[in-house]
Amino acid sequence: MRRNVTISVIDQGLMSAFNFALNLALLKWWSSEDFGLYSILFSASFMILCIQNALITTPYSVLVPASDNPEPLRRTLAWGHLGSLLILAVLLLMLLPLLPFGWSLSLSLAAAAYFCSRWLREYLRNRWAAEFKLLPILTSDLLGIGLFAAGITAIGLHWGWSAVGVTELLYLMSLSQLLCSLPMLWHELQLLRSGGQHHWWQQYQPIWQQSRWSLVGALTTELQNRGYVLFIGAFFGAAVVGFVQAGRVFFGPLNVITSAWTRVAKPTLAQLHGQHQWPQFIRLTHLGGLGFLLFNVVFASALWLSWPWLQQQFFADKYPGIEWVVAQWALATLLFHVRGSYSTAVQAQNRFQELAMATIWGALLSLLVLVLVGLVNQPQWVIAGVLAAETLVLLYVLRLLLPARDKVEPQQC
Repeated sequence: MRRNVTISVIDQGLMSAFNFALNLALLKWWSSEDFGLYSILFSASFMILCIQNALITTPYSVLVPASDNPEPLRRTLAWGHLGSLLILAVLLLMLLPLLPFGWSLSLSLAAAAYFCSRWLREYLRNRWAAEFKLLPILTSDLLGIGLFAAGITAIGLHWGWSAVGVTELLYLMSLSQLLCSLPMLWHELQLLRSGGQHHWWQQYQPIWQQSRWSLVGALTTELQNRGYVLFIGAFFGAAVVGFVQAGRVFFGPLNVITSAWTRVAKPTLAQLHGQHQWPQFIRLTHLGGLGFLLFNVVFASALWLSWPWLQQQFFADKYPGIEWVVAQWALATLLFHVRGSYSTAVQAQNRFQELAMATIWGALLSLLVLVLVGLVNQPQWVIAGVLAAETLVLLYVLRLLLPARDKVEPQQC
């Protein structure tokens, strides 16, 4: 467990550093409108990935490690992923040109390529993590970062940095994600060739009984955590999205660290739960929550101490009043990380229906706060919706973990 978490943290740390550097560069290169448009697409990609997480990757990470005969599950979920990827590609090509945003055809195609390549990439990363094969993921991510850096440097030196717009960035990210995924994709093709395509839907039916609730929970979680982006874009415009997301730039990459924990902790907790090792299960869960709490306190303190320099270097007069938005994001990120560690434990118990109810209430509360913010025309308060929802869901999830051992026995799909 310690070795796997260490490799996963190194990997996710590299991804965090990459995302952090990219966002800082975009803040300096682009206008708030362009940065806002990129933020909308980036957030939308997470909302799309939450569907994959609910239907494919979460069942994989929970069921495969706990199974005595995992091969049929592997094939079923592999074919399920392929089918969902094809459906996503068709829907994007049909719907993106019809959206009332005035996007060019090139931007719509770039967005579709980005969403699909990220869908494929994240599935492969999470599938290999569920098998505890972390080193290939680290190698692949290093290759992807190197390819992207080489590509954007070549464009900048040949045509100038002003040539790197939203469309060009999305195409470059799509290409680097596809190329670095080729080694893992080769193994995925071998799994698909081993059979299972004719009856995968019938075999998926028992999984669907739980994953449908995971889907509800994932969608409502994304609505409460990223729905504000779509709300701001619709009510206040892309420039205001850029302002609010600029305040999150120091915290967004940190969320990748929760993925490092989840990728290893979820299958590990599923194994402990399947073996009825309740003391180890709850101890590991509390260690995760405490670790994220301390990490966020230390990070927020360092950010506060260095804020005068950071504000001058990256915001200056371009984003006046941004410090208040940054402070709200510090608290929201702390709540998100701690709640996420405990939600992982509930998922490992296969209690998706109960977890879905928590996120439904959180999404409703977030929506209510956002409506009030829109009515009073105070966009700087949109993060209050995230804060209120995360607090409610954290309390709900902690209550789910309170029952005694005999009340949390494994549920069967």
